[in-house]
Amino acid sequence: MSKELKIGIFITIALCIVAATIFVVGDISLLFKKPGYSLFVSYESATGLEKRAVVRMAGVKVGYVRDIRLKGRMAEVELNVDYGISIPKGSRATMASIGLLGEKHIEILPSAAEESCQPGDTLSGVPPVSFDQMGTTILAIGEEFKGIAQIISEMIGGEESKSSFRDTLNNLSSLSKDLKDTFGTYKVEIKQGLEGSNQAIRKFEESVDGVSQSLDELIVMIKDAVSESKNNINVNLEAIKKLIENIEKSLELLNESLEKINKGEGTLGKLIHQSELYERAEGAMDDLENIIDPISEFKVSGGLRAEYYIESELLKGYFSLGLWPAKNKLFLVQIIYDPWQDDLLYSAQGGLRWGNFSPRIGILESEVGAGVDYYAIKDRVVFSLEGYDFFRDSQPHFRLRTSFAPLKHLYLILGLDDFTLSSNRELFFGLEFGF
Repeated sequence: MSKELKIGIFITIALCIVAATIFVVGDISLLFKKPGYSLFVSYESATGLEKRAVVRMAGVKVGYVRDIRLKGRMAEVELNVDYGISIPKGSRATMASIGLLGEKHIEILPSAAEESCQPGDTLSGVPPVSFDQMGTTILAIGEEFKGIAQIISEMIGGEESKSSFRDTLNNLSSLSKDLKDTFGTYKVEIKQGLEGSNQAIRKFEESVDGVSQSLDELIVMIKDAVSESKNNINVNLEAIKKLIENIEKSLELLNESLEKINKGEGTLGKLIHQSELYERAEGAMDDLENIIDPISEFKVSGGLRAEYYIESELLKGYFSLGLWPAKNKLFLVQIIYDPWQDDLLYSAQGGLRWGNFSPRIGILESEVGAGVDYYAIKDRVVFSLEGYDFFRDSQPHFRLRTSFAPLKHLYLILGLDDFTLSSNRELFFGLEFGF
């Protein structure tokens, strides 16, 4: 089999795995998010609302509709709110849409409460206003206006009503004329009344001036009282002066102590001015860092893996232990149960990691072998190609395996074993629990 054909098979299998994952999961981006929490809301009707519809608060997407189901005679909607989003207790939820033709979504109307909703709480549902309801309301308003217009028409439509309306206007005109004549007749009396009002205002101003003079006299009396208390104020100022003198003496003593330290006098001054002591301490810290750094980089990983071979109907088991003395160095030890031989095999490999590639070499299933791993999507997907038993009569044993981690310590496995030999080629799948 040519090298190009092997690469083509490898890429085709990887694409099939990705396609199957998208088909099964649907929105694959949900796998890489931290799980949210559920809130519930009930409506009389959830017409137009679909699963996976967006949930917004203040116009910002905060989750999606996880499920819609019938509960009694109400439609119960389960909301999945994103991890880290707090919904105030007492908030309400309504169905809305962006524009006239936009898809329906859930809009959360937050309350002013400080306390947040807990997973499983129920929000109050605000019923949406449909276009049918709006049309009915508009028709009702139109009927009301029509009724008012009819009443007005009946009031002024007849000859008697029109005559009464004209008489009312004539009466208003006569009233206006009478007021004008009255104002002309009593113009002098009105002017005298206004002059009397002005005199009353001037008397009020004179009264205000008298009150102001009384306030001035009160202020003079307060000044005299303050001057009498001046002696007590002087006594308090003397006490404050003594306190300031004591503070100045304390500052002088502090300055003398600092000068001695700067000159290297006293125990503290000698410690500060001895450079040898500082150099010894610095050297001790460097030695300590050299000891701690390798220990801090050392990591241990491991896992239990089970692989089921479809055609043979056999289950193969692995126990793995990985030692990472440094970030880019790996030593892998495995104990394998081989169901075909009904015996235990072992693997011991060393490897390095360069970017996303990690080649390794050593003993693989009790035979000399080698492998290479390719890490993708932040190490959640791993493509592995292994080869061993190079001295087999037919040809070496090659295995292709893909691992996908939907959760942090859980891996789904799909692979093809001994794929270069048609008589032994077999598809397998499995699970691995890591730590």
